[in-house]
Amino acid sequence: MKASVYLGPKSLAVVEVPDLPMAADELRIRTLYSGISHGTEMNVYRGHAPFFKKEYDPATRLFVDAKEEKTWQYPIRSCDPGVWYLGYSSVGKVVEKGPDVQGVEIGDIVYTDGPHQSEVIRKADRVFKVPPGVNPKHAVVFTNLVTAFNGILDAKIKLGDVVVVMGLGVVGQLVAQLAKMSGGTVIGVDMIEMRRQAALDNGADAVFDPAASDVAMEVRAMTRNRGADVVIDVSGSHHALNEAIRIVAPEQTIVAMSWYPNLSPLSLSEEFHHNRVTIKCSQTNHTAPEFAHLWPIERKREQCLRILPHLKLDNVITTSFPFEQINEAFATVDQQPQHIIQCVLEY
Repeated sequence: MKASVYLGPKSLAVVEVPDLPMAADELRIRTLYSGISHGTEMNVYRGHAPFFKKEYDPATRLFVDAKEEKTWQYPIRSCDPGVWYLGYSSVGKVVEKGPDVQGVEIGDIVYTDGPHQSEVIRKADRVFKVPPGVNPKHAVVFTNLVTAFNGILDAKIKLGDVVVVMGLGVVGQLVAQLAKMSGGTVIGVDMIEMRRQAALDNGADAVFDPAASDVAMEVRAMTRNRGADVVIDVSGSHHALNEAIRIVAPEQTIVAMSWYPNLSPLSLSEEFHHNRVTIKCSQTNHTAPEFAHLWPIERKREQCLRILPHLKLDNVITTSFPFEQINEAFATVDQQPQHIIQCVLEY
């Protein structure tokens, strides 16, 4: 099989490695497509991920300095067991099943959290059948969709709310569509024209370029000076988070879904202080405690599988590269974001 190898910041390769063994309760899945994460994965690609120097301590839920053997080392091969790897959104065809597997058949098209490699081995309860009628290439957004859905739960959108989505990459596009389904008036904000147009075409009520206008004043003009009922930030930019503080109405909440690489310029004076703004983190592995008992991860995934066929994704899945050109694909995402919303590797 072929697997991606992480050689260091901004350096990847595809190599041949031995086929992975398969247990009686597992499936062998031949990869058709895998999606590149333009957020988390690109931070790893650029060498910015905290896991290179720290580890997450589950007891204290703090990032702490890690011993060398627990940090990410070079090279990291994506099929090595027990290590972090590049890639977590894979769609493929089941080509072999263990004798103990039930509910999944050879030939099924499935989604799994597999890395960028030509085959994936997974237990049956870790794969999800792609719904009928869904383009298998489009299904690479499934993990992002669960993340977006979790953000919508945290946002607690009410019918008629004005919802501003900061950042219209792939997660922002999904959030915008889900917010519209939830009954919100949706305003998208992004500096890239291609992303703004895609959001408009997919149902957003308005879009703004923050470099061309004062979005906070524009939203005030649209809301009789109230401001947005909720702002959801998926930009990954502290500049956008600062603007979200200005855009949201007093006493209301910003849902921060981004992994911010550097927050040192964050301003917590002016509107944040005087308008009593709340900033709430939404992280896909956790559910708000007031309804966590109602929305375990299994229910969120089931709901997202029902939603997937109803999403508009033709203009969200914008770019494809052959798997062997993974280095070129990542470099393009890194250097030419104005031309891409979601990049997919084809096998």
